[in-house]
Amino acid sequence: MNKISMVGGVMSAGTNSAKSTNPENKHAWIYLFNLGFYILPMVIFPYSVGELAVLIVAMLAFIGIYFYCYHVPPERMLWPILGMFAIACAVTPLNSGSIALFSYVGFFVGFAYRWPIALAGVFGILLTLAAFHYGLGTNWNLFLHYGAVIVVTVSIFGRVERLRQRHSDAQKRSTHEIERLATSVERERIARDLHDILGHTLSSIILKSDLAKAQLNKAQYAEAEKQLAELSEIARQSLSQVRQSVSGYKHGGLILELRRLQQRLQDAEFSTRITGTPPVMDEKRETAIVLAITELVTNIIRHSKGEECEIQFDENADTYHIKIFDNGNCDDVTLGNGLTGVMLRMQELGGSLTVDVKQGCAVNLKLPKQAEITV
Repeated sequence: MNKISMVGGVMSAGTNSAKSTNPENKHAWIYLFNLGFYILPMVIFPYSVGELAVLIVAMLAFIGIYFYCYHVPPERMLWPILGMFAIACAVTPLNSGSIALFSYVGFFVGFAYRWPIALAGVFGILLTLAAFHYGLGTNWNLFLHYGAVIVVTVSIFGRVERLRQRHSDAQKRSTHEIERLATSVERERIARDLHDILGHTLSSIILKSDLAKAQLNKAQYAEAEKQLAELSEIARQSLSQVRQSVSGYKHGGLILELRRLQQRLQDAEFSTRITGTPPVMDEKRETAIVLAITELVTNIIRHSKGEECEIQFDENADTYHIKIFDNGNCDDVTLGNGLTGVMLRMQELGGSLTVDVKQGCAVNLKLPKQAEITV
């Protein structure tokens, strides 16, 4: 909803607020100083008491309609504009300062309507001024000359204000859209992080619980106690990671996370090797790699029928290469939430993910050394 104001003798528009304490509402009185052109003749010329009463009542009615028009959207300005126009016409034979009233009408017409209608409205106002000047008569021989200049000028200001407000509204919509997209991207990031973190953690909890249960059945109480202690530590780490996910996943570094993943694989009875040298990279890419490898290792523990797993690191002048391989039989790979999340992480950093199932299952990650981050 729009509202209108006058700044420095020129009207302007802003966003309407239901609160009466809006600062621009307070300034609306100031913008009426152009009525000085209307009031001045009432002071200078010898009007009778009855004529002054008529002029004052007309001015008060005009001000009331002005404030109403100030607070309504353009599509509801027709009748207020016609009301102001009628008052201006009614008082012109008595007071040639009515050109000030016609200027307000011109502004609202220029602001409220499209070019064709606005031009027709302003032209109609000018014809009215000419009719009073040459036909009905006024008390001022420059009524049409000054009136035409003021009406046309203020109408142009109204038009400019309409365009300014549209541009401002477009910028606000653009800003809101950017904020909405940023919020959506952040939600997707948190969802991927939680999927990877919780998938990894819950798999570890299930594995540790099964090991502890098996050891208790064999009366291996010391070993079972160790598994339960590790299970408790995993749960604490998971809670901390979930809390951190809202501001960005924090981890202990690639090498430490690799040791933890290797231990998980060994607990799941996979023979595990880590070959090559883990790369040193910035935090954003390191986090993406940690979460990607964590998700892939979790998939191996859940789904692989193999017994061996290898994580290979390699690089050339431009690219980091990471391969996660297991020797389980695999005819096909379906891109579920986990692999899709890993692929998106790689793509956001200018990298890629490919899967090879010719011998076992090998997932290849490639990441450029110079980050090519996409939005």
